[in-house]
Amino acid sequence: MAETRAWKAYLVLFIGVVCFGFSSILIRLSDAPAPAIAGWRMLLAAMIIAPFALAGARSDLRRMSRRDTLLMVGTTIAFSIHFLSFVYAVKMTSVASAVLLINAHPIIVALLAYLALREGSRWTATGAVVGMLGIAMISLSEVGSTNLTGDAIAVFGACMMAVYIVMTRIMRKKLRILAFMFIFNCVSATFLMGVAVLFTVPLWPYSLNDFAVFLAMAIVPALMGYGCYNWSLKYLPAPVVSVSQLGESIFAITFAVILFSEFPAPSAIMGGALVIVGIIIATGIFKRKRERTEEFLGQGG
Repeated sequence: MAETRAWKAYLVLFIGVVCFGFSSILIRLSDAPAPAIAGWRMLLAAMIIAPFALAGARSDLRRMSRRDTLLMVGTTIAFSIHFLSFVYAVKMTSVASAVLLINAHPIIVALLAYLALREGSRWTATGAVVGMLGIAMISLSEVGSTNLTGDAIAVFGACMMAVYIVMTRIMRKKLRILAFMFIFNCVSATFLMGVAVLFTVPLWPYSLNDFAVFLAMAIVPALMGYGCYNWSLKYLPAPVVSVSQLGESIFAITFAVILFSEFPAPSAIMGGALVIVGIIIATGIFKRKRERTEEFLGQGG
C-alpha cells in the first residue's frame, strides 16, 4: 500500500513539474504586456477556485491577526513582483536563461537563512558560491545582446521569490490550502492589476488567443502545478519535492527548442548545471536530517 501511494505521489509530482514547464511557453504565446498577463492569470485562478474556497476563506480570515494579515499581504506582493519579473524576463531573454535564473532562488534563500538566521553550514555558503558562479556564467553568455536586461530582471525575480519564501517561513500558517490559494490569488491580482493601471497598461480588450493563454496559465501552472506540488508534499520527503522544481527548467527549455527552435548557448547550459549543483549543495538535498528544508523551499515559479 505504501509503495503504491509513493508511486502515485511521484506521478502527481511529475505532472506538477510538467505543468510549471509550460508557464514560460504560454507567456511567449501571448502578445499582451507583462502586467496584463500576470494580473489576468491571478484573477482567473482566483475566480476558478472561489466556489470551493469561499466558505473556508471567511472563517480563516476571522482567525487571522493584524500581523498575520500584513504578512500575508507582504508575502503576496513579493510573489507578485517575482511573477511579474518572470513574465518580463521570458519576453526579454531566452527561455533557458529566464527559467534557469528565476529558479535560482533556493540559493538565495539558503544564503539569506545562513546570513540572517544563522541556519545552515559551510555547505550553504559553498553551494551559494557555486550557484552564483552559474548565474554569472548564464548572464555572461548574454553580454553584448539585449537579453542581458532580461537576465537581470530574472535574477531580481529570484530575489523576490527568496524574500517571499523567507517571509512565508516566518508567517504563522493559519489558512487551509484552498483558502490560502484563493486569498493569495485575489491579493496578487489586485496588486498586479493596480500596477497595470498605474503604468497605463490596458487590461481590455485582448484577442481570444490572449485570453486563452491567460486561462491556460491560470489552470495549468497556477492551479494544477501548485495543486500537484502541495498534494505530493503529503506523501514524499520535502527535499524531493523542493528539488523537483529544477525539472521546470528542463521541460521549459525542451518545449522552447521544439516550438520555437530556441537552442540554449553552451555557456548557458554549463551555467545552468552549476546553478543546479549549487542548489543541491546549499540546501543539503541529500541530508535528510535537516528537517527544516521544507520551510526553506517547497514553493514553485
